[in-house]
Amino acid sequence: MNQVLLVEGRDDLFVFTNIFEKHKVNESFKIIDKEGVDNILKGLPIYAKSDLATIGIIIDADSGILQKWRRLKSVLSEIGYVVPNKPLDGGTIIRDENLPVFGVWIMPDNNENGMLEDFVKYLIPSSDKIMPFIEETLDLLESKKINKYKPIHKSKASIHTWLAWQKTPGTPMGLAINKTYLDTNQKLCKSFVDWINKFYNGCAKER
Repeated sequence: MNQVLLVEGRDDLFVFTNIFEKHKVNESFKIIDKEGVDNILKGLPIYAKSDLATIGIIIDADSGILQKWRRLKSVLSEIGYVVPNKPLDGGTIIRDENLPVFGVWIMPDNNENGMLEDFVKYLIPSSDKIMPFIEETLDLLESKKINKYKPIHKSKASIHTWLAWQKTPGTPMGLAINKTYLDTNQKLCKSFVDWINKFYNGCAKER
C-alpha cells in the first residue's frame, strides 16, 4: 500500500475509520496515528523521500488556522511543494511530478478555528434538542468563572457532555458514529468524504 493518511491521535483514527465505513470508502490507504501534530510535521520530509505515491494529513486548526497553515507551508516549501497561501475550502490537494501527491484537511472545515470535536459537533442530528441546553450550561459556568476547561477546549467539553447524555452514556466519538447517534450524512461530512475519495481513489460523488 503506497498511500498513507497521517492523523493526530486515536480519537481521530476511530472517528475517520467509522465515517469511511458508513460511506463505504475504498480504504486504499493506511491510516497512521502519529500522536500529535508535531510528529506529523516532523515526519513529512521523511515520508516525502519515500516511495509513497500519496501522503495525506488531517490536523486541527486549534486557535489559529492561518498560523497553523503558515507552519505547514514552511515545512512543505522546504520539501519542494508549491503551496497556496491558504487552505482550500473542500480540502487541499497539491501535485508535483517529482514528489508524492500531498493532501491536507484542517479540522473542522478548512476555514474556521477549531479541532476534531468541532467537526463532530457538525454531525449532531438537526433534530437534536440536547446541545442547546449544554451550550447554555457551559456559558453559565464560564460567566461564573467556575469552568475547569480552557476556552479553546469548549468544543471538547460540549461534545463529550452531549455523548454522556445519550442512550449509552460516555460512548466514544467513533463508536457514536457506529451507533448512529451522529449523522454522517451532514453536509460537512459529505464534503470531507468527497475530499478523501478524490484524493485517494480519484473520484468524488455528485451531491
